[in-house]
Amino acid sequence: MLRLGTGDLLSSGGPLQLSSQRLSEGVYERLVNDIYTGVLRPGDPLRDRDVAERLGVSRTPVREAIQRLERTGLLDVWPGRQTKVRDLTPDDVTSLYEYFGEVSAIHVGFGMTAIAERSADCTDVREGAAGLSTASDAEWGAAFVTFMAAVAACEGTLRGRLLEDHLPLMSLVLRHLPDAVGGRQQLSADVRDAIDAGDTAAATGAVRGLFGLDPR
Repeated sequence: MLRLGTGDLLSSGGPLQLSSQRLSEGVYERLVNDIYTGVLRPGDPLRDRDVAERLGVSRTPVREAIQRLERTGLLDVWPGRQTKVRDLTPDDVTSLYEYFGEVSAIHVGFGMTAIAERSADCTDVREGAAGLSTASDAEWGAAFVTFMAAVAACEGTLRGRLLEDHLPLMSLVLRHLPDAVGGRQQLSADVRDAIDAGDTAAATGAVRGLFGLDPR
């Protein structure tokens, strides 16, 4: 799960203090945080040797973390040449609105199915939706990512893990908010109300609307 700004894993200074089993995850989360907070900026080079020295780890977990960051869309990698933090163009951001709107709606549907079929304890999903409904424009992007992290955890499946891998890139894209179809505040409240009512169609439709898509 994306945990920006919390815990020793995300501290920007000093070596990582982790067991060997968690080093790759720790490096990944540190680099995600560095990209999100601007320590690493779009276009900056990322060298495994430099990262390993800064974090006090071997190059193996760094390479594993870089491979994962490439898969999540945060890096551009040219094998044998260089690796850079991806610089999202306006066209990239616009196309990703559509992608994340569809993906988020699908996973909200999966999460609500988990609640209904398994009586899953998904209190965090309801709390995330409530937080989304009261978030200001400045807070909304982070609130939506928090909400989707709760949805991923509620799913408790490989699908949920795949969603978690999308969240760092989603957090960067949502620094620039999409034009919501029907108003962001109203649609956010609609998501909250639909989840409370167990209305999957209304919840997924409102999520799609938040990204400027046809609610269907």
